[in-house]
Amino acid sequence: MKKIATVILAAAMLLSGVSAFAQASVGAGYVNSTDRTKVGNTLSTSATNGFYAGVGYTLPLAGGLNVTPGLNYMMLLSSGADAIGPLGLKGDLQEHYLNIPVRFDYGAELAPGVRGFVYAGPTLSFGLASSTKLTASIAGYSADKVFDNYSDGSDYGRMDVLLGGGIGVDVNKIRFTVGYDCGLLNRYTGSATNTARHRNQLTAGLALLF
Repeated sequence: MKKIATVILAAAMLLSGVSAFAQASVGAGYVNSTDRTKVGNTLSTSATNGFYAGVGYTLPLAGGLNVTPGLNYMMLLSSGADAIGPLGLKGDLQEHYLNIPVRFDYGAELAPGVRGFVYAGPTLSFGLASSTKLTASIAGYSADKVFDNYSDGSDYGRMDVLLGGGIGVDVNKIRFTVGYDCGLLNRYTGSATNTARHRNQLTAGLALLF
């Protein structure tokens, strides 16, 4: 019993020592996401733009190596229009995600108060909601309908695991980052063969360090 108590006490002291050097952050940024669908040898892509906002907690590991787990919310939007004769068609896509990134970074001090670093790591992404609003118009009249892309019978999966990396710089209490992530999971959940759907994303953000 004493040994268990000693181990617990040692672990608590270690965590408290690490947390003394830990750094919390609150940030937001721009996202450009590309959805790539491949059916056989035919590849089609579509782009969405949006933003993310969230928090992180940087823990030092050894030397210039750190790990930063985080939690963020992301919203993506796109809009497209087409025409079939006199009929005008417009589609508006809106998606919401909850992401859990874990970033490992290695850096060095470039100047007093300035630290440059590179980072890499996975992100667990969960689709909270995805909807498409279709609007048809003709001769000045219009009608629209909203479709839930995650509804029963849908072939669009909510879950994804992304892997990526990027570069960043800390200037005093402000962090700038630019990164790119590639989706590893096939988000097509239907029964068709030779069909794959993946999402990649480019991010650029700013965070305040505490």
